[in-house]
Parts: sequence; C-alpha cells; structure tokens
Amino acid sequence: MPGADGKTLVRDTDADWRELGQTNPYWAVLSHPDFLAENITPEGVDRFYASGAPFIDEIAAGLEKATGAKPSGRALDFGCGVGRLAEAMTRYADPVTGVDISPGMLELARARGSKVTYLDHVPAGPFDWINSFIVFQHIPPERGEQIIADLLGKLAPGGAISLQLTAWRDRNREWPKDEETTPRGFFRKKIKGDRLLSLPVGHIHMYDYDLSRVLRLANQAGLEEMSLVSTNHDGHHGVIILGRKTAEPYQS
Repeated sequence: MPGADGKTLVRDTDADWRELGQTNPYWAVLSHPDFLAENITPEGVDRFYASGAPFIDEIAAGLEKATGAKPSGRALDFGCGVGRLAEAMTRYADPVTGVDISPGMLELARARGSKVTYLDHVPAGPFDWINSFIVFQHIPPERGEQIIADLLGKLAPGGAISLQLTAWRDRNREWPKDEETTPRGFFRKKIKGDRLLSLPVGHIHMYDYDLSRVLRLANQAGLEEMSLVSTNHDGHHGVIILGRKTAEPYQS
C-alpha cells in the first residue's frame, strides 16, 4: 500500500498476529461471533475444529482432480494458527508439521495432543504437500512472495501445493485514494495510507497479490500444471492454487 510520499508502507503483521493469538485466537482464524473470546464455549471449540475436515477433504479432492493423486507423505501447514487444518491434514499425510508465528495459537494447538508437530519456524523439508489457507492474504506481498519462493523450494519432486491468496477486492473494500473519495462500507472512517502504521497492534489487514508474479514463482519452482479455485472472503477475491511439482526448478 502506498503512503503519502508514494513509498510502500509495510506494517509489522507478525506483531498483529502475536497479539491476536493471545486475545482472540479462534475468532482471528474464523471471524464469527461464536468464536470471540467472550463467547467461545467448549462446544464452540469442537465446532471450530470440526470445520477443518470438510475443507481439507475438498482440497484433497481438488488436488486429485488437478494432479491425478491425493496428497500424502510429509506435509506442512504454513500459518497453522491453532491447528484447525493441520489436524485434518493427518487424515491424508504423515507426518504433519504446523508452523505459525503466534505463540498463543501454538500453545493452544499443542495442548490438543494431536499427531501434528507445531513449530515457530519452517523446517528444512522437503515436503510432499505444502498447504496454506487464509494466511498470505494477511502478509504484505513484498514479504509474502519471498516466503512463497522459500516454501516452493522445500517442495519435494512430485510434491503437491494448495496455496490460497487474495488478488482483488470489491469497490467498497478498496483503500481510499484520498479523503474525498473514501468509499462507503468497510472504510466507514477515512483512513489514508500512513495511518495503517499507526493503528493499534492486533488489527487484521488484507493484502492483494499479483497472480502473474506468484505463478512465475510456481513455474520457476517446477510446478507446470496447476488449477485455480476462486475464493471470496467478504468481498476480498482470490484463488487457491492447486498443483504438483513435475519439473526441475528453473535455473536462470
């Protein structure tokens, strides 16, 4: 996002998610009132985790359709949060590693005693399946592209990828260009670029990616055949990239 001087502003989104992991760990993943810290119940926690399995089943079916095989082997869930999807991934893969930067979320995930190994860093790999959902949309693209390239570099030959990111947004979700053209809807208050950095820690921000740049990274890593599934999170549109590493990484 450009600031008043035209330069790109980068917010410390890691700090936001560390704060959210302490204050609203379930709601930060699925923004429904039932999952707010003041509303969450043991039954709500059960519903929260149960929602992961149908999604991963759809991803597995999508990968099978796109690549000819369901995911299996050693798997990584990047941005695992409290482990909602990582736990479901154990239905297909073993071992499964979940990675997140939020200590509070990792603590909750580990306390469940599942088969998943939870870490605050990405191990060396290689991995046969790398998954990431509703994660990169909260990471500034300048940093996110570097992370994507690193993850793709850890994908084993024949390994599968299921990677979601956002690419564009509805008009009422766009950043205002100036005080006079602030759209109605999400931006009810007039927030000019520089104010993003001054908002309190713990806000959730959305970022759009240039798909041509991401697909270039995937091709360079050896993913030649991919399928895109459209996503729409409350006016923020994107894709889930489903693919398999079928070629040697591109050497420039």
